[in-house]
Amino acid sequence: MTGPTGSNPPEDFMAQLAARMRGQQQQAEELGARLAGLTGRAESEDGLLRVVCTATDPAHELFVDPRAMRLPATELSELLAGLVRAARDDLQRETGEVLRELGGEDGPEALIHNPAAAQAKLAQLNEMVSGPLRESTEMLDRLRRQLKI
Repeated sequence: MTGPTGSNPPEDFMAQLAARMRGQQQQAEELGARLAGLTGRAESEDGLLRVVCTATDPAHELFVDPRAMRLPATELSELLAGLVRAARDDLQRETGEVLRELGGEDGPEALIHNPAAAQAKLAQLNEMVSGPLRESTEMLDRLRRQLKI
């Protein structure tokens, strides 16, 4: 059934708008959960040292085989520091892969050096945010006209 202006009734429009907003919110939550669940990993060549890091914890897991304790302290600390850096690099690579899925083939790095691509991505993000707001405003305008307020 259509309203006086030939459009869908306000309830249908609101249901569509709410469904769209729920879908966008769900996608954002899934992306956030996916990014939060990423880990970076690094292991020494001999397997005596392993580091796992997350976005919030640079040394989330640290494994030191007792045989590694035979190394001089400076060498052990340098190896551990290098593994922490390597694990963070791995986490950054994994994060980049997820963001490339979101941002297209070239990912966010390409946007830095390509102003036109950055502008297009900003326009896309702006539409994601402003689209529901614009639709709500249009719906309110239609309601005002229908109710002659």
